[in-house]
Amino acid sequence: MKLRRLSAACLALGALALGAALPAQAQAQGDSAPLVKGTDAKGLLKILREAGYKAKFEEVTEEGTKPSIEIETRDGPVYVIFADCEEAVPDFCETLVLSTSWDRDTPISDKVITESNYNFKYVSIWRDESGDPVMQWAILTRDIGVPQPLFLNALQRYLDIVRDFGEIAFADDEAPKLDKTTAAAPGGAGAGMAK
Repeated sequence: MKLRRLSAACLALGALALGAALPAQAQAQGDSAPLVKGTDAKGLLKILREAGYKAKFEEVTEEGTKPSIEIETRDGPVYVIFADCEEAVPDFCETLVLSTSWDRDTPISDKVITESNYNFKYVSIWRDESGDPVMQWAILTRDIGVPQPLFLNALQRYLDIVRDFGEIAFADDEAPKLDKTTAAAPGGAGAGMAK
């Protein structure tokens, strides 16, 4: 009987030791995975390209615009805007904003905007000064970063929402046209895109 208790105690201690080691091992493996940061534009570009996206830096051509990466998708360009940047340290940005806009012949209705904001979680949709829809999703990375798989999953979900919204964005408008504006700061006009 004493031997069984001792064996059970040894098994329990072994299980506790193994249980404590697994999170440390998982954390060590997670530390080696690349992080996506608003402070590392070159790193983000590399991650996007390695994931199979055709991506390039967008030149800042107008004052007030933010640096961005353009991702070519089957539905048109999507922009990753570097936002919440420190003026003193231009390459230190705390937020990555996924941004898309569409070019309609007529302004999109309040009803479509309201219903879309209700139905498409995670994103914000509004009208720019021309009445065209703009969609954005902000991801706060600070200088700590977010794991690469989490960012790529968020990007894929965003692209799915872009595709779904694109199907209704022109329901009451003429044929869509590609909006060739540059990526804009959050809260302003969005980056160009049309389905």
